[in-house]
Amino acid sequence: MKFKKMAAVALAGVTACATVPAAVPVFAADGYDHEAIENAGDITITMMVSGVATDNDFETEQLPALVKEKWPNVTLEVTKLPDDNYYTSLKTKLASGECPDIILTQPMYAGQNSCYALAEAGYLTSLNDLDNVKDRMDSLASVTYDGDVVTDTAGVSILGTYYNKDLFAQAGIESEPQTWDEFLEDCKKLKDAGIQPIVMGDKDQYVLQFGLYQLAADEIYSKNPDYDTQLRDGDASFTDEGTWDKVLEMYKTLYDEGYIDASKSLGYGASQAIQDFIDGKAAMTFDGSFNITALTAEGAAGNFERGYFPIPGTDGTYTATCLSAGYSIYSKSEHVDECKELLDYWLDGESEAWDAYLATGKIIATYGNGADSTPNYDLFKPFIDLLNDGKGFYWCNQAWPAGTETEMESLFSEMVGGQGTEIEDITEGMQDKFEDLLDE
Repeated sequence: MKFKKMAAVALAGVTACATVPAAVPVFAADGYDHEAIENAGDITITMMVSGVATDNDFETEQLPALVKEKWPNVTLEVTKLPDDNYYTSLKTKLASGECPDIILTQPMYAGQNSCYALAEAGYLTSLNDLDNVKDRMDSLASVTYDGDVVTDTAGVSILGTYYNKDLFAQAGIESEPQTWDEFLEDCKKLKDAGIQPIVMGDKDQYVLQFGLYQLAADEIYSKNPDYDTQLRDGDASFTDEGTWDKVLEMYKTLYDEGYIDASKSLGYGASQAIQDFIDGKAAMTFDGSFNITALTAEGAAGNFERGYFPIPGTDGTYTATCLSAGYSIYSKSEHVDECKELLDYWLDGESEAWDAYLATGKIIATYGNGADSTPNYDLFKPFIDLLNDGKGFYWCNQAWPAGTETEMESLFSEMVGGQGTEIEDITEGMQDKFEDLLDE
């Protein structure tokens, strides 16, 4: 499959790059019945999402209660599964024709629930006629397939570098680094002061994306925004000199110099790394805006002041920011209009459901209540400013067939784990996996 065109993504005045592919049209949208729920009688709407349910969980507890309060005739049944179980269950349910009415999907080609792949297979309904979507069409390019918005998503997710301002001050660091050389100098100052510069939970290999994608924004996409389109067209390769070889070598430097301790990180899970950071055992960690609550919690180090910046590249700083995962309606649902009415209520920017959703801290809103007063907004502002300056790019795996990134993670782990894997092995492995997955 080749890309049809490039499109700019404007997120409430924010600009990023996304790609829109050619495709088979999905369910047409001429307008939906805005009183479908009121006229439906007693109905049950099913929804399935990924994640781990917590106390007073939004999707499994708060949202169903709010829906029942607004529409007593509606029961919203929500199933929440860990990621791997979610992907397996979704695949099985789609194949059997018994998919839940509403499902969680990722932008572009990201993950096994990517909205482009599911839309191409005819599983998703067009959402162009949703009231909360109509005024945001230009901002939803990475969830738009052949002209149809197929995922309703409300915010952006950011990858960056959380840091402990107290530990920076102890090492004599007065400001955030603006170039890669400055970043390495700061890491050295921290290490020389007896402070572990960076902690990562690489046992959960997906966290390798958190640093690598920041550097990719700096070193690849800032120079060639069409890189992923060219990959799919066969006009570029992961093995091209000065692209992923450079990104991987830069990230490897952090392990070579002990700025990330591979002997610890390869045995640490993501939650352990977060705990070390809030306990003051490391000055920095690479993570996303979606983990802001855990990363700003009070640990053994007390309530120290945090900062958040993008890893700077050799020529300055760019940022890796993408649309958050969102919600799609199964095209064969018996309650398409009812689901649309529910999504319009939930994601209208002002309802009780919207306010409760925003209060989870999992998204950075781009419209509606709270768009300019998101908790910890000051931490996110430098990224938003970069995006407004045109220096922001989607997470690169969003344009890859799902599985390409896991090959990268596995091979990189082998390399820093001392198993003899080299940079060229990683780039060749990524290219081979990419081509194999495209051919499937």
